Amino acid sequence: MFRRRPFGVTLLLWLVLSLSAWGAVRLIAALRFWTLLSEFEARLNPWYLSLTGVGWMIVGTVLLWGLFSGKLWPPRAILVSIALWIVQYWIERVFFEAPQANVFFALIVTALLFIVTLISAFNRKTKEFFIRSEEHEQPNQYSDTA
Repeated sequence: MFRRRPFGVTLLLWLVLSLSAWGAVRLIAALRFWTLLSEFEARLNPWYLSLTGVGWMIVGTVLLWGLFSGKLWPPRAILVSIALWIVQYWIERVFFEAPQANVFFALIVTALLFIVTLISAFNRKTKEFFIRSEEHEQPNQYSDTA
């Protein structure tokens, strides 16, 4: 029986899809512009860009599988993944990019992204959705057929 997903679960789903798409774009761009990045000796090596792109695609795929299969761990794993992505973003921004004028804006957007993920992951309806999904998959221990 199909159940309607709460808004928090849908939001987590979109965050995971965005994370996976970002990894795919990063991989494709690194492969497409490999010679250009190598020729001008970019601060971020094309190998690094490719491997992190593949890594985020794999993480996104695992998280999507967890979301669609109704496991209990995806909300916490998504929160950890977003936190790691934020750390990676700020390390690259601070140490490998030229100084930019929009630091305050980037800080606000980063904080909002983390807060929205935190609220969505620990929302009561989100927790209930995953608990019910997990209970639904467990065999009934008192039935004669199990």
